[in-house]
Amino acid sequence: MTRTIRYGTFDAGDHSFGSFVCHQWAAAAQALRLPRDGARQTESLLREILADWFDAPVGRTCRTPSYVAADGFPAELSVNWSGAHPELRVLFDAGFRSPRPTDTAREVTRALAGRPGVGLDRYLSVEDVFLGDTGHEPAPLWHALAWRPGEGLTLKAYFGLYPWDHRRREAVIGQAMERLDMGTAWRNTARAHGALPGDRELEFFALDLSDAPGARAKVYYRHHDADLDTLDAVASTARAHDPLRASEVFRMLAGPHHDTGGEAPLTCLAFRGGADLADEASTYLRMPDLCENEREATRRVEAVLLEEGVPTGPYRALVDSLAPQPLDAFTGLQELVSFRTGRRRGDVTTYLRFSVYPGPHSDAHVPQRAGAAEPSPL
Repeated sequence: MTRTIRYGTFDAGDHSFGSFVCHQWAAAAQALRLPRDGARQTESLLREILADWFDAPVGRTCRTPSYVAADGFPAELSVNWSGAHPELRVLFDAGFRSPRPTDTAREVTRALAGRPGVGLDRYLSVEDVFLGDTGHEPAPLWHALAWRPGEGLTLKAYFGLYPWDHRRREAVIGQAMERLDMGTAWRNTARAHGALPGDRELEFFALDLSDAPGARAKVYYRHHDADLDTLDAVASTARAHDPLRASEVFRMLAGPHHDTGGEAPLTCLAFRGGADLADEASTYLRMPDLCENEREATRRVEAVLLEEGVPTGPYRALVDSLAPQPLDAFTGLQELVSFRTGRRRGDVTTYLRFSVYPGPHSDAHVPQRAGAAEPSPL
């Protein structure tokens, strides 16, 4: 499948990395009409967290690539449309410019201790599983910040499994889930997946940085050559998944001429304590593979939001405010769209990439697949 992303659509060459991320964050918050005080507070926190590279210039070429985006840029925004207010999020690679990226990312995590709502006990119980084995390359460690007005900030940690072979990925996930008292749920899930069709690999493990009873562990799969029915079947291993509702949404997003989720779609299974199965599943479709341009992608997402009872005005305001060109002139802003059934209607998330460099970076760390590397970042 040929990628249709048009690179280099955002002019960020005169920005620092941090100022560009905060500029996009502020523009998104304004488009969504989120409270100004909250937006400023989150920008201040980002400046603190991203101190290692906040003031470094973006430049016109990518000299130090991150795996967050195909062109090597180290951050993405996303917006979840469920609930009374949209939730604005940013995913970032805090250590991507550091000569010791693991140490830098670990220090960022520890610096979050003591903030309202942040708990590190669960994270610390598994950190050494991913970062402490001297016989293997440590897992890349990323973070995410999410803000929904009225609910405060939430933070997450993401461990990248992609530097390792598949046997090690499975062993490490199993060990971490046992420590989190989620071993039974993980074994049941792995057993169910073994009976399903399709080629997929474990790629990320994530934790809510919270010690609250409902805090999640999340396991991400990257699919290869998966049709929509296979994606629905994998998601159906989660307790709260509604396959009929999900199938309808998948087909609305994929459009009439596609039966896949694009190149390397993703599934995220969320686990909570005390359960014997995964609790929820989110399925991510790659919109540039499925749409001719951003206008077509926007129309499809609007249709899904309307079907789910979500007002589309804030969504259109967001897309229009962030688009660097007319919507029919480019693709790649809305790289991924995910859908999750279960707890509330309208659980749709749009993932926004800001392509600032002229093409995909060949030196970005890419996942293993049968011994071959393919540039296809999260």
